[in-house]
Amino acid sequence: MYRGAFESANFLKVSLVTAAAMLAICSLTLVGTTNTATSLPGKETYVVHNGKIAFTSNRSSKIGHMENYEIYTIEPDGSNLSRLTKSANWESRPMWSPDGTKLTFSDDRGDVGIPVMSADGSSLRYISTDPNVTGSLSFFPTWSADGTKLVFTSSDSPKAPDDIFTMDLDGSNQTNLTKTPNNGESNADFSPDGSQICFSFGGFVDSKPASGIYLMNADGSDRTLLIEEGGECDWSPDGTKIAFYHTDDKTGDFEVYIINADGSGLTNLTSNSAGDYNPRWSPDGTKIAFESDRDGDKDVYTMHADGSDVALVTTDSGSQVQQVHDMDPDWQPVFTRKVVAMPEKQQVHPPDTGGPSLRRPIPLVGSERPTPLRWCPLLCWDETQDVASTHEVDSGEVGIRDCQSQQG
Repeated sequence: MYRGAFESANFLKVSLVTAAAMLAICSLTLVGTTNTATSLPGKETYVVHNGKIAFTSNRSSKIGHMENYEIYTIEPDGSNLSRLTKSANWESRPMWSPDGTKLTFSDDRGDVGIPVMSADGSSLRYISTDPNVTGSLSFFPTWSADGTKLVFTSSDSPKAPDDIFTMDLDGSNQTNLTKTPNNGESNADFSPDGSQICFSFGGFVDSKPASGIYLMNADGSDRTLLIEEGGECDWSPDGTKIAFYHTDDKTGDFEVYIINADGSGLTNLTSNSAGDYNPRWSPDGTKIAFESDRDGDKDVYTMHADGSDVALVTTDSGSQVQQVHDMDPDWQPVFTRKVVAMPEKQQVHPPDTGGPSLRRPIPLVGSERPTPLRWCPLLCWDETQDVASTHEVDSGEVGIRDCQSQQG
């Protein structure tokens, strides 16, 4: 099973030197009675999970009072409903930061900048926009994949055409990407690698209707039509697909679709007599959240990425409003830390003992190691497989073994 990783010349000398080094390492391991193999090379990674769903709702409005929309969160199974905003403003379209710790959203105070708050609704602040650059009203913000920028829509007045802008989180580098004074662009979303932006376009090109979903580079260049007459685009986490809603040619109803980022593979995920809108991918890419009026008013639903297993998330219980609208869902990414003790191709270098070194760095193959108290690794190079293996030995038996003799 094992083959030597050392130069054939002076094998005995090399063996003695390396054995001494391994014995020294194992002696250090035995110093503490609770030591494990955590001192061995490792790599820290993170695994993404589907967290809460943020959404907009008028459920807090009271009969006889002006209707008001606020930001809420809820678990995907419909539990743990929580109201995050409590103001006289109209808040909508919450969007989670890439690390899942913050939310940005639109409100009817678009003249003061872009709101950002913590995941629990605290620490609300506004990132100021420059009216001389962006216009007086800014809304529909979304994060870049690395969390360093926002892309948003802005205009000079409610009736003026919209343009798409980007800026850094401190409000600097505010840039108009579209610059089309006679047409409107909105609802932009960064691709996961940050190289492109999808957005909705409404207007005319060369006196011909040209509304639809477009793609452009992150600097605003190379605009291309993805599909006609679509709205609210959202990139899949792997960047290969885009979800959006679109009018069904046969029924005239709005349905949720996905399409490949190159424009191929158009697929209708919801086919019914109701309206389905505003799809958002789950962080792990397996599901899609969306809003639908299939039960009379608008509610948040989830489904698998192929359109199966549709599940109702929000209900109207506890509200005084005759018709509750739960809209604009967005899924929180939640990360857990994972430490891999010996990831594939981990570079391992022996201690400097003054003797000959290994022929090459050894990429260890394997997952988690056993961690008994008296455990030390014996590394053997397999010349035929070009990989290294590990062998458990008692620290009292550390020595250079003939890897050839261990095969079988």
